[in-house]
Amino acid sequence: MGKLMKATILAPIFKIAQFVVIGGSVFLVGWFSYHAVHYLRTSPRFEVRQLSVSGLRRVHQNQVIERANFDIGTNAFAVNLEQIRQRVEGLQWVHHALVQRVLPNEIVIKVAEREPIGLARMRNETYEFDADGVVLDPDPFSLPSFPVLEGLQPGDHEGNKQKVQIYRKVIDELGQNELSEIHINDAREVSVVSTSDPLMVNIGSEEFHTRWAEYLQLKTQIQRQYPEAVRVDLRFRNQVIVRMPDDEAEKKVIWDAEKKLL
Repeated sequence: MGKLMKATILAPIFKIAQFVVIGGSVFLVGWFSYHAVHYLRTSPRFEVRQLSVSGLRRVHQNQVIERANFDIGTNAFAVNLEQIRQRVEGLQWVHHALVQRVLPNEIVIKVAEREPIGLARMRNETYEFDADGVVLDPDPFSLPSFPVLEGLQPGDHEGNKQKVQIYRKVIDELGQNELSEIHINDAREVSVVSTSDPLMVNIGSEEFHTRWAEYLQLKTQIQRQYPEAVRVDLRFRNQVIVRMPDDEAEKKVIWDAEKKLL
């Protein structure tokens, strides 16, 4: 009976002690956390003294620093890394950026630039573009040798991206060095001009390699018999149509698969 009473009396005491210990622990953790955060946010040790930028070839470091837009001496933990990333990626030639804190006092920006894969002519100006269809100002250091793409439209990102995909497919099938111009209309039909022949050759929207090979077989005959031709149309199966300067509105079949001759 005495032991039971003793246990009954001690139980609340143990509970109170547990609450005291837990409460004290929470207080100490909170106190240390507060002072740790206060130290990290206010100590001169964590004031940014250096901004490092890497990965640049075409973009100037000063452009990146200007876009980063924060003051040296700012506390490293007060720097909004996400905002800096978004601002830097606003630069035309920047594909993406990685922004990191390097404690105690450095911010590092790693830039991945866009890689041009072709040239485009818009509004009588020549631009470069990347695989995403993003139109870029010409590289001030070097202008790469690519066939010129006609057909990109300002502001039409999705349409431009699709045309760039077609452009790459045409180059893969016909060869980059064989072509000087690639024209893609809004119906996604392709016309090309070779590096050795001013004729515009319409190869449609599919079977580019097959149609181009067909044209090459007939090229010499076309040049000899129709020296003033300005366009060759291969869109129609088993037919070749040649257009002259004065009959752009009229289709003339000058070769038929059944006849096997021009």
